[in-house]
Amino acid sequence: MNRTAFSGWRIMVKIMDHQGRSSFSETGTAHLSDRFSGKVAAVTGGGSGIGRQIAKDLHSEGAIVHILGRNKEKLERAGKEIEHEIKLKMEGCGGQRIFCHRCDVSDLGRVQEVFRLINEECGNVTCLVNNAAINPSRNDILHTDSRDWIETLKVNLGGAFNCSQAAARQMLEAGSGSIVNIASVGGLNPFRARTSYNSSKFGLIGLTESMALDYADKNIRVNAVCPGYVHTELTLPLFEKMGREKFEQLVNAHAMRRLGRPEEISRAVLFLLSEETSFITGIAMPVDGGYLLKG
Repeated sequence: MNRTAFSGWRIMVKIMDHQGRSSFSETGTAHLSDRFSGKVAAVTGGGSGIGRQIAKDLHSEGAIVHILGRNKEKLERAGKEIEHEIKLKMEGCGGQRIFCHRCDVSDLGRVQEVFRLINEECGNVTCLVNNAAINPSRNDILHTDSRDWIETLKVNLGGAFNCSQAAARQMLEAGSGSIVNIASVGGLNPFRARTSYNSSKFGLIGLTESMALDYADKNIRVNAVCPGYVHTELTLPLFEKMGREKFEQLVNAHAMRRLGRPEEISRAVLFLLSEETSFITGIAMPVDGGYLLKG
């Protein structure tokens, strides 16, 4: 891959639709460090919240980043914001280093198509972050709608399976790779009345350990990060609904007496993706401000 650096380049962010057609939006200049220089990374659920922060940080450290998400507007906004906020040294994929793909990760056919496109445009994916998740049902089993149960498992667990399967093929071809699954403290110690969500996250940790064991001798590492409660635009409405008293109780349930920030989760993810953790695989790392300590 040609890694010639360019300065003062005008960047184009590509949005791929379900038919493989693309549209472009123009962004500004940026600069980066090089811990992931030249690596091809895919981040699911990267249009907002924690996923967007991970994509931004990977991009700032030199990766060629592919963001997967269902919402075109969020993808476009995330791509523009990342390129606008980060001054980058141009390299890789003909000067383009941020790609956005409309993709429902529970749709195996679409996932396979997206990873084929990534491979054709930029080479093998060697970093994957399975972040896409939903939580439509906050209920015990008797009050959980079967449709919510099925959809939660399809996205949270099935989506990680689909993307990991597609990425693992490319990692084997590349000779190395690193996968980080965004699980939850609810996958280590269940939340009350979260039957579907808890089950999906426990399953995701099981998938993490299974893949880690199967591919450890192939130079492919697989780990999970388990966040506590984090301030994002997605969680803000939930926190506001709680009212002041319940929100303070939630904050105090964390030993550090505060909620997390997206960049704190992202730092843990990049740590596990990087060569700094070359002898770590199969772990589920809580990044929770001591939430589990008080659980």
